[in-house]
Amino acid sequence: MENSDIPYASEKLMQLKSEYHVEVAADWGVDSDGAWQKGNWSKDELDRLYRSVGLLAGIMKGPNQFIENLGGVTVKKADIGLHGGEAQAHQVRFNSKGSFSAWTVVHEFAHAWDANHDWKLSRALEKYTGGSTRPFLSWLKKLIGLSDSKFFTQENKPGRRGRKPGCNAAGYFYGDKPSGSNWKFNRLEDFAESVAMYVGWARSNDLSNWAEARIKRYLLKDGDSDKSFGKDYWTYYAKFFYPEGGDYTKTKRWKFVEELVKGRIKIA
Repeated sequence: MENSDIPYASEKLMQLKSEYHVEVAADWGVDSDGAWQKGNWSKDELDRLYRSVGLLAGIMKGPNQFIENLGGVTVKKADIGLHGGEAQAHQVRFNSKGSFSAWTVVHEFAHAWDANHDWKLSRALEKYTGGSTRPFLSWLKKLIGLSDSKFFTQENKPGRRGRKPGCNAAGYFYGDKPSGSNWKFNRLEDFAESVAMYVGWARSNDLSNWAEARIKRYLLKDGDSDKSFGKDYWTYYAKFFYPEGGDYTKTKRWKFVEELVKGRIKIA
């Protein structure tokens, strides 16, 4: 953060806190020697955070419902290794080694939402979509050669990334059609990605291009390379991920989030 950006940054921090109970842990300012420390945040990132939180609140019933759902969140930038972001109840962290996208903001805040409800939202999604987490069945599937992964890891080549149901580290059989899967996919990631897809799908916002790209990749031929998603057997995987008519609103995941934000799904 540049010194000249402080008035703007202070206003954004105040807006985030007053409107959404989101508090940013500022790491910029004057040190004990009187020298300016830029920290890890930029003016553009604060603006992106504010807009993205607003998008998530927008698919709820507004700021009040957002606050009720998440219960207040502190946002930090920190060295979190290879992760772009991490979240738990009342806390979201973004990687200080780089920037973050609007998609990452909504994804991580969805995790914080789930965590604030003791991870019951992702369990409800799993049940609603016909999924299940069964490590033993997953192991058996790998044993008899039905997996697109190794036993204990994915392979770094097309068609071997653990995208098929149950062929991931968690033994997660995801049911219906998510917008994608990989070795790290589980019900927690499924919920966060489903929320991000719902926020972005066909809404002409900062998440929409990425949401559309996640579906359109399955129209590529096997072995084709995509600039964002690399090379894979897209046609083969389309049966697991490409929704009816290419319309994500036809999926159970879209319908689950729709029912959830409209208050039609009650979580005890």
